[in-house]
Amino acid sequence: MNLIVLGQVGSDAGYWYLGSDGKWHHVGGWSVETLADVTRAVSILGQAAQLKTPGLADAVGKSLMGLVEKEMGAHLGKQLKEGGVVIVNAAR
Repeated sequence: MNLIVLGQVGSDAGYWYLGSDGKWHHVGGWSVETLADVTRAVSILGQAAQLKTPGLADAVGKSLMGLVEKEMGAHLGKQLKEGGVVIVNAAR
């Protein structure tokens, strides 16, 4: 197993993970504003993918993926480099 995560990834409280060094590490949470922006962006991406309008998901994806990739990379970068996997559930 590459990664064990305790807590809610993508919250303002942060989370803990067991690193490849065998030690627990805490990752601080996002600011309230950033958390709201990322949550909305992921939700919009999910909703756009469900619509049958040709090209809509691609257009929305091009606009929002930069924000999502930047914030996810900044918040989860080390864990991803250690072989972690990010699962995003945008269902509400």
